[in-house]
Amino acid sequence: MGVVLALAGCGGGLSPSAKPVPVRTGGSAIAPSCRACQSDPTRYLRQLSLDLRGRPPSTVELAEVEKEGIVSRERIDAMLASRDFIAQAEEWHRALLWPTLDGFRIHATGISANDTSQQTGRRQGASFSPDPALLDDKRPHAVVSLADNNVERGLRGAGVGSCDGKLEYPPPAKGGAEPTYAVVGTDKKRRTYPYYDRDGVPLPYQDAEHCPNYCSSKTEAERAVPGFKRERGMFSAMNATGADPKPHELDPRASHCPDTHPHRVVNVCTNAFLADIEVQLRERREGFRTVRHYWSRGKEVRTCAYEAQDRPTSVYTGMSCAGQTVKDPSCGCGPDGAFCMPVVNNNAVLPSRAEFLVRSALNEEPLRIVASVLAGDEDYFDIFTTRRSFVTGPLALLYRTQIGALAGYELASPAAAEALPSLSYEDATWHEYARDEEHSGVLTTSAYLARFPTWRSRVSQFRTSFMCRPFTPGTASLPAPDDACTREPNLAKRCGCRNCHAALEPLTAYFGRWAERSAKYLSPAEYPEFDPGCQQCALTGAGCTARCKTHYVVDVLDADGARYAGTLRGYLYRTLEEEKRIDEGPRGLVASAVASGELSSCTARTTYARLMGRPMSDAEAEVVLPELVDIFNSHHHNYRELVRAIVTSPGYRRVD
Repeated sequence: MGVVLALAGCGGGLSPSAKPVPVRTGGSAIAPSCRACQSDPTRYLRQLSLDLRGRPPSTVELAEVEKEGIVSRERIDAMLASRDFIAQAEEWHRALLWPTLDGFRIHATGISANDTSQQTGRRQGASFSPDPALLDDKRPHAVVSLADNNVERGLRGAGVGSCDGKLEYPPPAKGGAEPTYAVVGTDKKRRTYPYYDRDGVPLPYQDAEHCPNYCSSKTEAERAVPGFKRERGMFSAMNATGADPKPHELDPRASHCPDTHPHRVVNVCTNAFLADIEVQLRERREGFRTVRHYWSRGKEVRTCAYEAQDRPTSVYTGMSCAGQTVKDPSCGCGPDGAFCMPVVNNNAVLPSRAEFLVRSALNEEPLRIVASVLAGDEDYFDIFTTRRSFVTGPLALLYRTQIGALAGYELASPAAAEALPSLSYEDATWHEYARDEEHSGVLTTSAYLARFPTWRSRVSQFRTSFMCRPFTPGTASLPAPDDACTREPNLAKRCGCRNCHAALEPLTAYFGRWAERSAKYLSPAEYPEFDPGCQQCALTGAGCTARCKTHYVVDVLDADGARYAGTLRGYLYRTLEEEKRIDEGPRGLVASAVASGELSSCTARTTYARLMGRPMSDAEAEVVLPELVDIFNSHHHNYRELVRAIVTSPGYRRVD
C-alpha cells in the first residue's frame, strides 16, 4: 500500500506552504478524487470557523479569503490559538464528562427565610429564598433562620423552628450587663429578663407566645425518680380539651391541661438542649437582629438572633464554630455569616443564589482543567493526571469554612485552607491552585465523582468516553435461578454476571479509596485497610458507627462476609494486583490506557467524529486512524496538532 500527500494536489483552497497530511491510498473508501475535495475557499472558511470558533466568519474574513483564493495555514493557526477554540474544546469535553451537579442538594448549615408577617397573605413560616436578589421588598417581616434538616441543633422546639420576625432583639453587649426587657404577668407584676445570657448567647423571649408551658401525665415527683423512663405520649400541649383553666403568669392565654395530662410543666425558658421527646414542646423562640452576610451584597438582612451570632469559636468549648455539627447554642453563622449558606427549602425548584454559584462552579471545574491543559499546549493526557484545579470566590469560601457542615451530597476540600487562594465572595473569576497529591485531573473533581457515583460507573464512563470500549452484555445464556453460582457474592465470579464484571471489577480498584456516592478521599491514615472496631460491629453488632456502616464491610451474610468483616469496602474481594491499583489511584487507570494505546486511539477517533459530524467508518478506522494517532503521539499528545491534522485533511474538505 502506497502513501501519497493528498492535500496540495486537490487544488484551490490551501496555501502551497501548508504541511500535507499523509493519507494511504489503495482501495480506501475515503480517498477522494480531486473533484470531490475541491470546496470553495469561503465555504471551507465557514466550516472551519463554525467548528473551531463556534461562530461564522466575519464579512472581512470572507472577503480576504475570496480575494486570496485560499485559507492559509496562518489563518487556521490563528483560529486554533484563539480563546474561542478553547471554549469549543471545553464543550466537546462537556459531552464526554457530563459534569453536572444539577439536582444535587449542596448547602452548608443552611439558613432559609421565613415570612412571619400576617399582611402578606402567605402561610406563617413559609420558606422562600433569603437572597436579597430574590427577596420581595413587600415582605418587610421576612427573617432568615437555621433550616437544615441534616444538622438539627435543637435550639428551638420542633413546632415553630424559627424566631419571631416581629420581635427585634438589640445587639448583645460588648461589655457589662446585657440589655433587658419586662413582661407583665397575670398578677400585674413586671418581671425583667435579659435578651442574652452572661456569655452573650441569645435567650428565648419569656412570654406565653415564645415560651409556652405544657402538660404531663406524670407529676414532677414521679418524673424525678432515678431511672424513670420518659415515653412519647407522656407530654401534651396546653389548651387541649380538659380541666378548668389554672392561670399562670407566663401563660395566661394557654392556661389549662387536658384530663389525660393534668400536671402543668412550667417551661424553664432556657436555650439548653433537652435530648428527649420533651424538646418538641419547648418552643423557646427568640427575635431577630438586622445584620449583613457575605451573600447579602452589603444589605442588612433580618436574621434570627441565634444565626446572627458572629463569634468564630464556641464560648463553651473554645472549638471553631465553622462546620459546627454539634448542638452548641453559642455558635451562629460566624463572622459575616461565613459558616452558613442561604437555601430555599428541600422542595424548592430553584436554589438560592449562593447554592447556585457553588454548584455552577463545581460543574465548570473539570472544564477549567481541560481548558488550562489545552491552552498551554501541554500533553493532552494531563487532563486526567494533573493536581491543578481552579476555584471562584464562592467555591473557595465553601472549602475554607463550610465543608464540615454540608448537607446533601458529601464533598471534601481538595486542599488545606492555606493552599487555597484568598478571594472575595463576589469574585467570579477562576484562580489556580494545587490540590492534594491523591488528586488526578478531571477524574477526581466533585462533578465527575458525583455524576458517576459508584466505582463501576466511574470506570465505565472513562472506558466509554476515553478508551472507546463500552461494556456490552455477553451472549451467554443465564443460569437457572436455583443454580448455586447465582448466589456467588463476588460479581466477577458469579455466573451470568462475570462476562462483564470479570473485566470491570479489577478496574474499579483504581477508585477504591474514593468513596462511593461521595467526593471524599479515604486516606490510609484515617481509613486503614482494616479496622478492628468495624470488625466488632460486623460480628457482634456493637460499636456500629456511621463511619463503619458507610465505608467498611459490616454485612456478614456468608463465609466471605465474615472473612472480610472490618475491611474497607474498596478492598473487598481484591487480589494482590488489585490492591496495588488502589494505591495507584485513578492515575494508574490512565497510565494503563496510555500504555495500551487506547487513550490515543480513542482521542483521535472521538475528535475526528466531532469535527466530521459522524463516526469513523470501518475503512477510515483502518486507513486514517493510524495516521492521526501517529501525528498525535509524535507531537507529545498536543491536542491542537490533532485537530489541525483533521481540519486540513482532504476528508474534512470533501464535498459530497
